[in-house]
Amino acid sequence: MLEVNGEIERMVELLGAARTDMVTQLAAAMAIIRDAPLRERLGKIAGVDPGQDFLIGQLKNQSWLKVGRHGYTIDRKRQTGWSVVDLDEVLRTLPEFEKSLQDSMQRTYATRDAYGILEALFEPSPIQSRSNFHEIFAWAPLLEQMAYNAAMRILPVLDTLRSVVRFELSGTSGIGATSLRAYWQLLHALGQLTLVASSNEARPWLADMANSFVWESWTPSFVLLRERTFWLAAIAARSAAAFGESVVEGYLRRLSHARHPMMVFDALFGLTAIGLANPPSKAGILAELDSMRDANLALSGDHSVYLISYESAVRVLSGPSVGQREFRELHWRAGSAAGMATRPALIGDPTALSASGEYLGFSMLPFVADSSHDEHFPKFPAQSDREISRGKIAAAFRRAWVAEPTSPTRHFLN
Repeated sequence: MLEVNGEIERMVELLGAARTDMVTQLAAAMAIIRDAPLRERLGKIAGVDPGQDFLIGQLKNQSWLKVGRHGYTIDRKRQTGWSVVDLDEVLRTLPEFEKSLQDSMQRTYATRDAYGILEALFEPSPIQSRSNFHEIFAWAPLLEQMAYNAAMRILPVLDTLRSVVRFELSGTSGIGATSLRAYWQLLHALGQLTLVASSNEARPWLADMANSFVWESWTPSFVLLRERTFWLAAIAARSAAAFGESVVEGYLRRLSHARHPMMVFDALFGLTAIGLANPPSKAGILAELDSMRDANLALSGDHSVYLISYESAVRVLSGPSVGQREFRELHWRAGSAAGMATRPALIGDPTALSASGEYLGFSMLPFVADSSHDEHFPKFPAQSDREISRGKIAAAFRRAWVAEPTSPTRHFLN
């Protein structure tokens, strides 16, 4: 167990480095915005007159900060017609400017404020306020790729911590009672970091990333959906939708080769989320699903999960394209103060069956597709049912990660 703890510590250090990178980049941008003399020095390097608008590229030009007399904007694409300065190149070639920037980040409190803004992503309890996430999301062009990389660094920590949680829940002597809470916290950090990187505008780099390797156990949605809570599943849907039509073929391959019920559920869930968020893709996805209706899938044993998931997906994709203002099962209502962070959503199971025999995780997707990113959070943290008991968290963990015997009338997905 000591060896496991050491491995977790090393992984957490890597995650801490990812957080530091995000804070540093955000603080640099904030300092440039706040510090007029510093901004003028960059303007001289760009060859513009004082007060004239110009562009500053960050992170190998992943994002572009436009500054000048008209305030600032942040974008993913370089706008034409403006002078440009590459901040990475300036810092590499002008050590004196790097020192000036670091001094400015402290003097203008940019580092303090950047840390304060981003802290809720890495140390959620587990749900931050809507206004705080909105402030983070405004910087998405700068933060999203770093956020996704940080999310991926959480995965091996969760994989290692999972075995410790199992020991903790088994009551093994010598095992503390903190690993479950740490797992829950990291899980929601994973969700929130993924959400930062789940806008439609991020699709070009998301698609490039998804198509740069062979999918084995990965999909845009699987790492969150497999944890089997509605709130995380809603972010999983948002992630799949952001990747968009470029990953439809990948999901279809996953469906045809899936051997585990949860992989079947995930593939159909991801395809449904993509179709709802990208209406022109609906007909094509439905046609592909129709061709697989009676396919000889790799899934062994009971095919009921596939059949229920299939029918749920087809029903949702075939439904009318009208806004869904309410989802009563989770106490979701458009414009509500609680947003999607209700107690049923935080601890409920998206693989539960509705009274009509469909998976509720599919039934919620139209509401998710019609909601904005910040509606995943409550207007005020106090209005969130965020203090979930240890017993409820343990039940959610066991549901996802502790195998249960099947019965003739129940169809478990673990």
